[in-house]
This record gives sequence, C-alpha cells and structure tokens, in this order.
Amino acid sequence: MKRSLIVVVILLLSVVVFACVREPAAVQQPGTPAGKPGAGTAAKPAWEQDWDRTLAEAKKESKVVVYTAYGVPWRTALGDAMQSKYGITLEPLSGRSEEMAERIMREQSYKAYASDVAVVGSSAFAQIFKGKGVLDSLDKALVLPEVTDPRMWWEGRLPYFDPDTRTAIHFYLYVKPSVTINTNLVKPEDFKAWKDLLHPRWKGKILINDPSIGGGGQRAMVMLAYGILDWDYVQALAKQEPVISRDERLLVEWVAKEKYPLAIDGSSELMYNWIKEGVPLRQVMPTEGGYMISGIGNVYMPKGAPHPNAAKVFINFLLSKEGQTLSSKATGHQSTRVDTPTDHLDPMTVRQPGFKLLSSVDQEFLSKEADYVKRVVEIFRPLVK
Repeated sequence: MKRSLIVVVILLLSVVVFACVREPAAVQQPGTPAGKPGAGTAAKPAWEQDWDRTLAEAKKESKVVVYTAYGVPWRTALGDAMQSKYGITLEPLSGRSEEMAERIMREQSYKAYASDVAVVGSSAFAQIFKGKGVLDSLDKALVLPEVTDPRMWWEGRLPYFDPDTRTAIHFYLYVKPSVTINTNLVKPEDFKAWKDLLHPRWKGKILINDPSIGGGGQRAMVMLAYGILDWDYVQALAKQEPVISRDERLLVEWVAKEKYPLAIDGSSELMYNWIKEGVPLRQVMPTEGGYMISGIGNVYMPKGAPHPNAAKVFINFLLSKEGQTLSSKATGHQSTRVDTPTDHLDPMTVRQPGFKLLSSVDQEFLSKEADYVKRVVEIFRPLVK
C-alpha cells in the first residue's frame, strides 16, 4: 500500500511539473476567428482600407487622363506630384473649357470614353454638363478625411455646385480683380472705377475676353449686370467698341507689350508670368465692387472613366491641402480650402471682409445665370469680328 501511494504521488508531481514548464497556450479572444489577429491588433479604418485598395488598382492603371483649360505651370506641378507621390502619370489634354466640355459630351454620346477627370470652367457645368447625366457623383470618389471634412472648406461645407447630385466641386474661390492694366500706359488716377471705362479716352482701347461665349469675359459682364452695376452700364460699355479676343494668351500679351492699355478678364496665371519678367502689369479692383469666382478651378468626373481608380486618387490629391497648395502656387488663385497658405497671392485676390463681393457660385445666382448669359451674348455677339 505504501509503495502504491508513493508511486501515485510521484506521478502526480510529474504531471504538475510538466504543466508548469510547458509554454502557455494562446488565448483566443471572444468573437475572434482562429488564426486571425486578436483584439490587440488594431484594424485599419474603413477609409484607409478603401484608399489602399484604390491606390493599388490605380498603380496598375498607371495613368490618369485629365481634360483641362489650365496651362503648363498647373499641369506640371500636379503631374510631377502625382508621379513622385503615387507613380501615376498625369496625361493632360488642354483647350478652352467649352471645347473640353463639348468633347466630353461627344465622347459620352458615342460611349467612346477617353477622359477620367475634367478640370474646366464653371460655365461648362452650367451651360453644358448640368442636367445631362454625363457626370458621376463625386461622393464615392472622396476618401481622404482631410478632403471629406467640411471644416476644411469655406463656410464649413464641401464646395459642391450641385448639392443634390454632387457632381461638381469648385476648389477655388477667389476675388477676381477683373481689369489688368499696364502702368506705363494707365495712371492710377485714370482708372479707379468701372464707370471710368466709359470715358471717351478708352473708346476702342479696351480688350475683353469674348463675352459671347462661356468664359471669364462673359462672367465679368454677367456679374456687372447682375449686381455690381446694371444692364445700362453693360450696354454703355459695349458702345465703347471694345476689342474682343478669344485668345487669353494674346489678351495679356497685348497689354504686356503696350499694344493696348488694359484688358477685362486678363488671365492671372499668364499675367504673373509676365510680371516675373519685370513687365509692369497690375490687376485693379474697381471701387463699385467685384465678385468671387472659381474660374477654371472646378473638378468633374465624366461617366465611364477608363482609369477610375487613378481618377479617384487624382481627385483626392487635388483636393488635399498639399494638392491645393501646389495648385494655388501654380495659378495665383485662392483655394476654397481654409487651411492652404495665401502669402504667395496678390492680396487683392484674397477673400476679405468689408468689400462688396458677389459670388458666382451662389445658388441664387446660378439659378438666374442662364438668363443673364443669354442677354450678354445678344449684346456682344454683333461686336465679334
């Protein structure tokens, strides 16, 4: 009996010792499938998983085709960043906003989809895209939290032109001084107000970006009639026999080379290039007031994009703080984002309180824009040669 008891005790001690020296088994957390990370491993948030998947597919697509009215500085700044940051090539096709928009409409009608993203004027949306069902909603394209956070944008909301369908975002909202002068030809006291342009000395000497077609010249005349002044002023300005051009490059070049003293809606982007060369160009804000515009700074995603993931990456980057900073520095325009720097901008183009400024992206204005455009075209079309 004693021997049997000793054997049992020895066996029990052996079991205890063996259990102590074994490595403890992993404890499976409740609800965690076997072989999967436990509660101690933090899963990526949904947006980051979406972004990772999108970026991986975008790199396979390798390029994004962007139809735009912007020139070389903007295309280069955004293109270089996309290549270095994501390994994606930006392939641009450039032309006037209306030309690009009409091209997209033809592609859509034939289902010959070639464009991934359009960065063109707001008039292209109001007069060509709106209500045609050719644009995808941007809601699903926006992923990065810094893009989707309304607090990052002017007036605390994502800057959609169309809050219902959400197919168009304006990433710029800047003050448009409207008149470019050459200070060798125009003294400060000679031009301070819109009404000064009605003086006989300016007859036949005012350049205007063609108001009979969509673009900045048309927008200037519409805003003058809409609330800065009135229709009487616009008609009186037309009687000054302005020189009308559809070539924005020539518009600024002629003022820079002193062929004409001033221009309405001279391109800020082109003007800044001349100023860097030492040419005495200057933008002027007339005392009666001005207006804020998005200019060409509007992004759309046509349906049937051949590189949808690359398009998504480009749109998110463009609307990020980094993308908007690059974009703003390339064009001299203020972003609709409220966290991008403005120290590189002409102070006259920066949104400031206390000055009469109409907004061309205001919903009330947009609801009336078509009627104003029609009348502006009727006034200026006979002057186009």
